[in-house]
Amino acid sequence: MKSILITGASSGFGRGVSVELAKRGWRVFAAMRDTSKSGSLIEAAKAGGVTDRIEVVELDVTVPASVEAAVADVLGRCGGTLDALLNNAGYSVLGAFEDLSDGECRQQMETNFFGVLAVTRAVLSSMREAGHGRIVVVTSNAVNSPHPLLTMYAASKWALEGWAEGLAMEIAPYGIDVALVQPGAHRTEFASNVQFVSGTGGAYAQWIDGALPGISNLDSWGRDPALAIGPIADAVTAPAVPFRQQLGEDSKIFAMLKGNMPFETRALLLRAICGLPAPYAFTSGGAPDSADYPVLSQVLGKFIGSAARDPGLAKTVARSFGIAPTTAGG
Repeated sequence: MKSILITGASSGFGRGVSVELAKRGWRVFAAMRDTSKSGSLIEAAKAGGVTDRIEVVELDVTVPASVEAAVADVLGRCGGTLDALLNNAGYSVLGAFEDLSDGECRQQMETNFFGVLAVTRAVLSSMREAGHGRIVVVTSNAVNSPHPLLTMYAASKWALEGWAEGLAMEIAPYGIDVALVQPGAHRTEFASNVQFVSGTGGAYAQWIDGALPGISNLDSWGRDPALAIGPIADAVTAPAVPFRQQLGEDSKIFAMLKGNMPFETRALLLRAICGLPAPYAFTSGGAPDSADYPVLSQVLGKFIGSAARDPGLAKTVARSFGIAPTTAGG
């Protein structure tokens, strides 16, 4: 029986993929910082008839001793090596960058970036000695379309992708694959774990008041999380997978835009989709004529926003951009 360690398995994608891989016959070590939150995973495992294939593991990716102990325990239970690792644990700090403390910025990177490095480093030697393994990393559409107020979240995911590209070449000679998945907006519990930071000075209050409703609403109209579970599980189990995959039409469209259009165009669209303040909106002098294109912004923004909500329209948009249409599984 093949085995996998999944971080952040108490909810969202981690929980769903844990159950899906168990159904596919894998032995799943479902890791989470607080094992008292394993209830929903256990219930899902019972419903799927796979409780005997899922083992809950306590693991805090930001604590070296916890990572070392958890991985040693898992390796001891599965004969000394894992077939795969799914780095899924993460959260987001929401707030204007100027208002974020150094500690808040560092903690975001500790969890989303350095935590992934720590767990990966802990399993690599056993995979290298075994001559096989796969490291799957959940990043985000934030690498294609970073959102204001989520600057450190985007930074952590961009850092992951750069690290993963180099790592993939380092470990390929040892039979170990690396794969990235970039989920777009999905209706998971991720939003409930967002840490909101509000500055005491109020300099960004007007900005936040105008932007927060649109940004906060992104996940509410996102895809059914179930649509991402199969593709993430496939990234673990398929004989060969592409290094980078987008999950969801919004992620695919913005990945295309990132590769073919300048930042200014992507920023214009994002402002329209989320209802963000335009350049120079809070200055007394007003905007230069070239600062923005409000009519074009509104039209394109509504179109792209509608495509992200409507799978049928999204496929039409994807085809128009030269993106292969997706199946119901993502």
